[in-house]
Amino acid sequence: MKNKRTGHEIHLKKHPVGSVKVEDFELVNMEVPDLKEEGDFLVRIIWMSVDPFLRIYMTKGTKHAPPFELNKSLEGGCIGKVIESKSSKFKVGDYVKANFGWRKYWIGKETQSEEKSISKVNSTLGPLRSFLGLLGITGITAYVGLFKICNLREKQDTVFVSSAAGGVGSVVCQLAKIKGCQVVGSCGSDEKARWLVDELGVDYAFNYRKIGLDNISEKLSRVCPNGIDLYFDNVGGKHLEAAINNMNTFGRIALCGTTSQYNDDLKISSGNLDQHINKSPSLEPSNLSLAVSHRLKLQGFIWSDHFDILSEFNSNMSKWISEDRIKLKEYIVEGLENAPKAFVSLFKGDTMGRALVRFD
Repeated sequence: MKNKRTGHEIHLKKHPVGSVKVEDFELVNMEVPDLKEEGDFLVRIIWMSVDPFLRIYMTKGTKHAPPFELNKSLEGGCIGKVIESKSSKFKVGDYVKANFGWRKYWIGKETQSEEKSISKVNSTLGPLRSFLGLLGITGITAYVGLFKICNLREKQDTVFVSSAAGGVGSVVCQLAKIKGCQVVGSCGSDEKARWLVDELGVDYAFNYRKIGLDNISEKLSRVCPNGIDLYFDNVGGKHLEAAINNMNTFGRIALCGTTSQYNDDLKISSGNLDQHINKSPSLEPSNLSLAVSHRLKLQGFIWSDHFDILSEFNSNMSKWISEDRIKLKEYIVEGLENAPKAFVSLFKGDTMGRALVRFD
């Protein structure tokens, strides 16, 4: 009798209240079902991304997707290898990218591949993990925000980037520098600020923790005396407020993330979780009226709405990578069991660049 295959998954044990904690997660051993239908295929994950936006789905979800269910596997970007198959499209040995991370194995269905954004990966184009980074969501998010949402003007714009030493932020900084723009970045440590300037060529970077959130606007007015043309917002809150104060007329703002508010339920007790789930976000920024008088463009976006520029992105990004004009610092954690710890570290300012989990 064939032994059943088993594999670990990370489940959400309870909805986080306040700062997310390792104790909110649970490592569970699960039995992997056999392939039953034609078109099914089994994937063993090799790399998994750890993304801060998942915090939203650990509590309240969004209009477009519900929150994660308790005691079920989380989901996130991953790269894996097909190890069993009843599919003519996804064969044994193929590498694939999907959104079924936080587990060791997953079963895909050929008929759902497009709906579930399951795609093959050409491993000859670069290291597999790059498809979760520069050639994946990280890179295309930066590319879409700069070039499609905000129409970056080559050699003209002054660009401000928050969370500039993070995965997306660091790519935004480099793309703007490739196009000859002045770039200012905010980050959470002096070490990160030095890395941005010395390694990535950012014109100026500062540690917002050192100067204080309430002083970001004044700092920007000094380092950007001619104002900001384009702000790539990864954090929201006081950073967005400070940027609006310093935007030039007809400035453009790409709203990519609100990490400063992902743990915004810190003061909500677990007994009031239902109330929290429907709780409005922070009232910051308080100066949104300036968007009218300054004729600013503020637009939220998600990379998956912009497959129309995928070919352009792949061509340009591959070229810049081959020319060594762009790179991505990676924070790599070994083993699925350490994924919760890696996720929690994203909100403590401990990481720099793209956070990934390598499976053993």
